[in-house]
Amino acid sequence: MTAPAHRAPTIPEDPVIDPQPAPPSPTAPEVRWAQWRDLRWLYSAIWLLFLAYPISSVATADRPPEVKALGFLILAVFAVVYLLLSVYVINPRAEITGRNAWVILPLVVLTGAMLPIIGENAFGLGPFLMAVAAFTFPTLWAAVTVAAIIVLSVLLPAVSDWELDLSVLVILVCVGFTLLGFRAMAQREQDREYAEKRQRELNARLALVAERERVARDVHDILGHSLTVISVKSELAGKLLDRDPQRARTELAEVNQLARESLAQVRATVGQLRSPDLPSGLAAAESALRAAGVTADLPPAAPGGPHDDLFAWVLREAVTNVVRHSGASRCTVTVTAGRIRIADDGRGMDPERTGNGLQGLRERVGDAGGRLEIASGAGGTTITATAPDETGDDA
Repeated sequence: MTAPAHRAPTIPEDPVIDPQPAPPSPTAPEVRWAQWRDLRWLYSAIWLLFLAYPISSVATADRPPEVKALGFLILAVFAVVYLLLSVYVINPRAEITGRNAWVILPLVVLTGAMLPIIGENAFGLGPFLMAVAAFTFPTLWAAVTVAAIIVLSVLLPAVSDWELDLSVLVILVCVGFTLLGFRAMAQREQDREYAEKRQRELNARLALVAERERVARDVHDILGHSLTVISVKSELAGKLLDRDPQRARTELAEVNQLARESLAQVRATVGQLRSPDLPSGLAAAESALRAAGVTADLPPAAPGGPHDDLFAWVLREAVTNVVRHSGASRCTVTVTAGRIRIADDGRGMDPERTGNGLQGLRERVGDAGGRLEIASGAGGTTITATAPDETGDDA
C-alpha cells in the first residue's frame, strides 16, 4: 500500500517585496474636494488681486450703466474661471504637456470681450493669461504666449488709436519674465522628482531580484539537504526491507518525519513573503496617500519592535480606508514599540458600523492579544492599535 503523495507547495512567481496593496482609486468627488483642500492653489489665485485695475477701469469708463454692468459681469466670470483653473489645472503637480492648451481659451475670449468696454486697459488681464500659459503649456509655447501678449499690448493700441499705457506694458514684461522663471524652476523640480521616481522603481526592481535570490537560496538549502537525506534513507530502507524489516521501518519513519519538517520549512519561507513588514508598509502608505492628494505625516523609520508585523496590517487597512472613504486632506501616523495610531481629518464614520476590512482587522489584533480602538467624528477618524503587552497602559 503506497503512501498518499504530498503536493509540493507553490512558490509565488513574483515574491512581493512591498505587501501594501494598491488602494482603490478615490472617487471623482473625493478627488475634487481634495484639490480644494490642497491650499497650494492660493499661490496662483493670489493674482486675482490684479483684477483691481480692470475693475477700476470699468468703474471710471465713460460708458452707459448697462455696459458697465456687462463689464463687471465679464470680470466676475473671468475671476471664477481663473479660480477654477488655479485649483484643477495650474495647482496639481502633473506633467506639463500641450494637451491642456485649450484651457486658456475661455480667458482669451473674456479678455477680448473687455476690449470694446475698457480698451487698452483690458491688457490688465494679461498677467492671468501669462500665469495659465506658464504653468500649463510646454516651455516653448509658454514663452511664445507671453511674448505674444506683450507684443499685442503694443500693437493693438497703435492700430486702434488707443493710448499706450506704459505702466501696463512694464507690468506685463515684469510678470512675464517672472512667471517664466518660476516655470523654469518648476520644470527642474519636476525633472528631479521624475529622476527620483525612476530611481525608486529601479531600487524596487533590484530589491525584487534580491528577494528572488534569497528565496531561491532558502528553498535550495531546505530542499537540497532534505531531499538528499530522504534519497539516502529511502535507498537504505529498500535494501534493509528483506534483511532487517524493523530497521527499514525506522528509516522510513525518519524519511516521513524529515519530509514533514521540510514541508513546514518551505511553508514558513513562503509565509514570510506574504506577511507585511512595517518599514515597507510606511513607504507604501506615504506613496498611496500622496497619490490621493493627502498630506502624509509619517515617521521616518519603524521603531523595530516585536509587534511590527501586526502594526503593518493595521497600517495597511487604515490607510486604505483614508484613501477610499475619508475625503481627508491630512493623515498622521505615529508608531512606538507598543502602539500605532493613524489619524485623519476627514469626514469621519460610525465606529460601530465598520466594514469587513476593519472588522477583520479588529479580530486580527484581538487574536494577537492586543486592542483596536476607533474614534471618529466630524473632525476625522483615529485608529489606534495597542500591542498585547501595552493593553494595560493608558492610550
